Amino acid sequence: MDNFFTESNKQVETNLKHTITRLALKAIVINALVVLNVLAAAQADPFANPPGPAFAGQTAASAPAMASSYQVEVLATGLDRPRSLVALPDGNLLVADGKGEVRIVSRETGLSEPLTGMPPVRSVGGRGLMDISPAYDFDISRIIYMAFPAPPEGKAGGPVSAQERTRMQQSGEVFQINKIAKARLKEDNSGFESLEYIAELPGRRLLSAPDGSVYITTMGAGDLTLVQKLDSTEGKMLRINADGTIPEDNPYFARARVRQEIYSWGHRDPDGAMIHPESGELWTIEHGPMGGDELNKILPGRNYGWPNVTYGKNYDGTEIGPSARTGIEQPLYYWFPSVAVSGLMMYTGELFPQWQGNIFIGTMSPTEGKFLVRLEMDGERIVSEEHLLVDHDRRVRDMVQGVEGALYVLTDSEDNNELDRHFPGEVLRLTP
Repeated sequence: MDNFFTESNKQVETNLKHTITRLALKAIVINALVVLNVLAAAQADPFANPPGPAFAGQTAASAPAMASSYQVEVLATGLDRPRSLVALPDGNLLVADGKGEVRIVSRETGLSEPLTGMPPVRSVGGRGLMDISPAYDFDISRIIYMAFPAPPEGKAGGPVSAQERTRMQQSGEVFQINKIAKARLKEDNSGFESLEYIAELPGRRLLSAPDGSVYITTMGAGDLTLVQKLDSTEGKMLRINADGTIPEDNPYFARARVRQEIYSWGHRDPDGAMIHPESGELWTIEHGPMGGDELNKILPGRNYGWPNVTYGKNYDGTEIGPSARTGIEQPLYYWFPSVAVSGLMMYTGELFPQWQGNIFIGTMSPTEGKFLVRLEMDGERIVSEEHLLVDHDRRVRDMVQGVEGALYVLTDSEDNNELDRHFPGEVLRLTP
């Protein structure tokens, strides 16, 4: 009998060992499948399953039947991280860089020394001065608006290292104060005078309107919880008067617990703005995340969706949200994948009659190309999309129409060892 129980115990022990082995193997297989699924997800094409447009022609317009013909002249070179370009009535240009320097660009004399009278700008890595923009009545007033981070009162401007910024922020010091200012360009173009600070707001792009108000775009790529809140300036189109006061016809004027400067909201990063020369409407272009760059018509008090509604995805390819929702404005046009849009204008000149009414936008994408976009328009509908300056292969920051009808294009400087791209910023002149 003892032998019987001994043999039975041995059998039970053996069966138990086999069961444990099978369970262990099963666990290994399951874990392996999980790992494989994670790897497969990580390696999945992030551009798969692109969002569908809300209406025909909202994206991926075909190339025009006939390509544009133009000549390219390098008008100025040697620019360091230039940011914005302004055409002056006398035929010259203003070009601003991130350090806070503004220069004259002339066909006769080239690039000037930095103009005098600029306010102190706090820049890190050559990025500080965000935009300069002429007043709508510049011909009379000679006023230029500026958006930039200023140093605290009593502190000097100029470049600051990223390490110094981190040190100051960790010690609780005020590193910068975002400001909007205006100054008068002297008659001889030698510098600015009558500098005046009109608002403490985080400007990205500036635009002066015919009624004298100033539109200010702000980024919504930081604390995303603030973009949909009306008590924050994050991710908004703002509108103020030329003296910094609030226009009484702003959509939230005199509303309590709301930033009354807000004109529209739900924006990620509008990096170009224009007043439509025919309709007088405000139009912008806006960076999406991975995909979802947009061309928008901005209406007062409207919500443009970010970060809840977008045609883009997260950078790992996962979905962010729907591309449409009731109460959210749709873009007139979008790009997927992103082309990294910058600068916006509509051509109205006589030098290129075939371009009249066309929209021009710069791109800066390291993967989709760096070129100048030409959108042929039929009202608010995009008829075709053409890419210019493709062979030049430079990040296009801004573009303006000169008084003679030439198209001037500002390209960014690059100093990237990883991609072996080392170029100075340039001002290009496009003519037939």
